[in-house]
Amino acid sequence: MPGKLTPLLALFLFIALPARAGQGAGAEPAAAKTWRLATISAVREAPAGRVADIWNPDTLFTARQVDDDWLRISGTFPGDTWQPLPQPLWVPRHYASLVVTAPAEPVRSGPERYIVVNKRDFRLQVFERRQGGDKVVYQTTIALGMDDCKPKELGGRCYYTEPGEYSVRWKVHDPQGIEWCIPKYMEDEYAEDIANGQRCFRGAIGTHALNIGKSYAIHGTSRPDLLGQRVSRGCVRAANKDMRTIYTLMDVGDKVTITE
Repeated sequence: MPGKLTPLLALFLFIALPARAGQGAGAEPAAAKTWRLATISAVREAPAGRVADIWNPDTLFTARQVDDDWLRISGTFPGDTWQPLPQPLWVPRHYASLVVTAPAEPVRSGPERYIVVNKRDFRLQVFERRQGGDKVVYQTTIALGMDDCKPKELGGRCYYTEPGEYSVRWKVHDPQGIEWCIPKYMEDEYAEDIANGQRCFRGAIGTHALNIGKSYAIHGTSRPDLLGQRVSRGCVRAANKDMRTIYTLMDVGDKVTITE
């Protein structure tokens, strides 16, 4: 008997090989591909239907794209092994990216760009590399993580925007407004909303976002009055009009540096 498949090889086979006729009921559907969530997202029992669960960024799943707006989820990868779902779930197409075995190098038609987030000045700057020196091509005021802890009665979690080197991992754009959903670890903070049946908030983080790693994103906001303050759970917020420009300027793979 051959040895067991490694998780990476098994994932490659799910991506690359269609299911064959005669496979068991738990086999992966032929039209399905492997996807990765780019942001926290609600998965639903039907398109625009009741919320079945909240999944975190980087969750891997297999799904078939049924139209421009929705993916029909057929299975997930708990423990790196594909398992079918007992019944299909649905997630907006805007919030996921196809997984490939060898990601292509970012394709840029113009000069290389990078972002510097200055925590001291609440300033985000987009730099462009040019002969004779790098030049700021866009800048704006931002809001940052609260760099503090919530009271114990609200869960006691601490939220920071940690300085360091990051990069644009995924880009998310939902023209109707990105739907931000309360993750399980924040349930104590939002107990009243959950009790009232409110789990997701359309447009709370604008229409454009850049996932930069960890649990961080650079995204828009429904509270522009809080820009220039330490108020977020770690993400970098910008005004929606500024975020549209930043989204356009940056490509997947571009560097992001957060400084004190």
